Amino acid sequence: MGWVKNKMRSWLEIVPIDSVAGVAVLSDADFEREVFRNKIWHRGMPAELAGFYGGVDDLVGNRSFWAEGGRNPKIRKMHSGLPALMVDVLADVTLGDFLGIKVCDNEELWGEIALENGFDGLLARAVRTVLALGDGAFRISFDGDLSPLPIIEFFGGDGVRFNYHRGRLCEVVFIHDGVEEIYHKNGIRYEVTREGVQKPADITHDLGVILAVPVLFDENPRFAGRGKSVYDGKTHAFDALDEVISQWVDALRDGRVQKYIPSGMLPRDPKTGEMRGMSGFETRFVQTQMDLAEGADNGVKVVQPTIDTNALEVSFAGFLNLALQGIIAPATLGIDLKRNDNAAAQREREKATLYTRGRIIDGLRRVLSQLVNTVLIAHGGENGTHQVTVEFGEYATPTFDAQIESIAKGVAAGIISHHTAVNQLYGDTWTDEQKAAEVERLRGE
Repeated sequence: MGWVKNKMRSWLEIVPIDSVAGVAVLSDADFEREVFRNKIWHRGMPAELAGFYGGVDDLVGNRSFWAEGGRNPKIRKMHSGLPALMVDVLADVTLGDFLGIKVCDNEELWGEIALENGFDGLLARAVRTVLALGDGAFRISFDGDLSPLPIIEFFGGDGVRFNYHRGRLCEVVFIHDGVEEIYHKNGIRYEVTREGVQKPADITHDLGVILAVPVLFDENPRFAGRGKSVYDGKTHAFDALDEVISQWVDALRDGRVQKYIPSGMLPRDPKTGEMRGMSGFETRFVQTQMDLAEGADNGVKVVQPTIDTNALEVSFAGFLNLALQGIIAPATLGIDLKRNDNAAAQREREKATLYTRGRIIDGLRRVLSQLVNTVLIAHGGENGTHQVTVEFGEYATPTFDAQIESIAKGVAAGIISHHTAVNQLYGDTWTDEQKAAEVERLRGE
């Protein structure tokens, strides 16, 4: 019966009230431009911000501070540096507890490959880039002139593209120097995108895996298959925060002490009678005419304008919280962290950081396991699965003394075993043999 109703609606040209037919939604969504914008915010150069926003139309006439103020030479343009700080701190709190990668059957080989590629530094750069730009990819290749081991490189979201088929990744495209390197399961295909560039010969293999691993921590809601930057939805708050800071500096400049000095009291050269030269900061005064009337006051008048610091502080705090909301806690950045807070209160303040860090770690475990497997397959020349363990420690854990106190109470109450107590206390810092010996000692005592 439903199809009959639909046919009648179509014939009578009846449009349901909830239909979006005829509605044109303008969008400035373009992934390449979004990545470029995020890159500009991460670099944090005022000249680049002013240049970018000065040439961008957001389709709603919403002129940002960097678009309007960036072209005004009378305004001192200041950038907070918050976007880069957010990414750097998130990367530090994540990788600061990175305990390493264990490969049960190829530990020594992976150690050599990691050392040859400077993997710790490469991973740190990759995490920062993905957090800022949204995604990227590791590329695995070989160059006998450099090393007999696989070469691992990382490309950010501005130099990589992912091709999907029915939701499955089928190709990873690396874009550089006028050439597109298309990595697929059976090899590498090259396409030239710039005139004058010689096309390299295609490469084939029978490994059955793509020698490239995408890296993304969150799915982009607007671009299927691409990653989401921590700056997504925050750039307007960054812009407003920069405006508040620049306005604050202008208010401080305009609020300097102003001196009104009669012309007869100005310092002059005793020989020529001309006013002596002064530095830029000493000449902040207004010259007035001498009042020759009887009883006139010709003294120096000092005027101190009032600066509404409370309003500026409230605006700064509001836009700062808006920029950090859901991503990282202000306490993690060292902002407004009360010294009297105990460890529990500080951990409560840093819940946003813990949630974000958890998502990053989940993504890194998945990516690093796949990367190590792919590298070992590429080196060995045959497909297979290796057991890879990616280990991370805990962030913002209680002190060792506090752990001993709480665990001792649980052991005394009989709700925590010796084995659990030793694991909680020493975690990955002790080997399984050391933990087993400690448990036996505790049971014996």
